[in-house]
Amino acid sequence: MNDDKHTSDPTGDPTGDPAGDPTGVPGGDPKAWADRPAFQKNFFRGLIAFGVLVALAGFVPAFQKDHPHFPAEGVPIFFAIWGFAAFMFIVLAGQHLRKLVGRAPGYYEERE
Repeated sequence: MNDDKHTSDPTGDPTGDPAGDPTGVPGGDPKAWADRPAFQKNFFRGLIAFGVLVALAGFVPAFQKDHPHFPAEGVPIFFAIWGFAAFMFIVLAGQHLRKLVGRAPGYYEERE
């Protein structure tokens, strides 16, 4: 008896793909759609365009505060700058925090 045919797939393919392609991508390309350079380039450009549009929206009077509590809030793109600075602080602080609370590289390996 052949041990390779323990699946419900009639073709006997253990991946379940009738075409025999474990990636599931037409043509056998091992890269998924999100790993393709064209998608990554266009996605990155889209993110930049969206960020620029949101920052430009800060100059529209309808999106500005009528009576800012602090003088800095009157700057048109203050909240975009403040949010970016806070994000960068969290990322940089996380890199250093990992050094304090992280496990040693071989911590989860089996001990002999």
